[in-house]
Amino acid sequence: MTIADSPLDQTAQAFYQENGYFLFRKLIPSDLIDVLLTHFQQSILPSRQPFFRQNTGYYERHIINEHGYMTKPLLDIHGYLTYPEFSQCALTIFCGGELQTALKSITGVEIHKLVQTMLFDSNTATPPHQDWWYTDSIPNGHLVGAWIALEEIAEAAGRFYVMPKTMTIDLHSHLSGENHAVWMAAMNDYFLAHRDEIFVPALKPGDVLMWNSRTIHGALPNQDPRCSRKSITAHYLPAGYQYGSLFTVRKFAEAQYKTFKDVPYFVSHPDYSYFNDLKYRTKRKLMEFPVGLKLLRRIRSIV
Repeated sequence: MTIADSPLDQTAQAFYQENGYFLFRKLIPSDLIDVLLTHFQQSILPSRQPFFRQNTGYYERHIINEHGYMTKPLLDIHGYLTYPEFSQCALTIFCGGELQTALKSITGVEIHKLVQTMLFDSNTATPPHQDWWYTDSIPNGHLVGAWIALEEIAEAAGRFYVMPKTMTIDLHSHLSGENHAVWMAAMNDYFLAHRDEIFVPALKPGDVLMWNSRTIHGALPNQDPRCSRKSITAHYLPAGYQYGSLFTVRKFAEAQYKTFKDVPYFVSHPDYSYFNDLKYRTKRKLMEFPVGLKLLRRIRSIV
């Protein structure tokens, strides 16, 4: 069984632990989705403000394609100070009882802290990867990702996929210098060798696919640019775990959590400013070599 009609399905935790993912059907109410999309269309899409981009790691203004879709996904949509009504709608979904109950059903933990969110209007064909290189629990391997469909995702749009039972795959520990580009190449080689094993569900509005931080996942290429792929993504820490990645611990995050409906949440990327732009451009360069990122975090903890 791979699909639950209810977040209270008793097989969820066992299936998740064995396969590294679980799919919940019709989890998010349609009215919450409609309100979020309305704010996105009326406030975010027309904006000329630079937003932090999930696929580039930089603050950039929108690029809208010939079909009216935003081409570069947004990161940390739950923390916009400039557009608080939009972020409030996002938090209502991300911190709502539906997702918290679903998370509890696969981890057994009562509360899950929200640490990262995204919004996709079109498909950027995210390459195969494991989240823990970038964001994870400490100790590693307990972060949960959630991909939430905001519309019916056409096959030609390039659907989201997971690779079952890949939680034990280690493609980084043997790499010299922990080089990100080399790791991504190894990840792609693994994907190509095991492509027939991927799970690519057809998702409708409100369906939620959850996965473990070590599960390999990504998005297939778009086959028809007329197709949008409206969706949001969230990453959660079960209560009791610190926030970090495969290489670092973000100790400073503990003091920066806020709450929404009693759910703690953290915003990594603040609204655009010249200083924030310079800061994250530097961080993006260091991300290619986690040894440098470790050094930067050590200096930050001292000063």
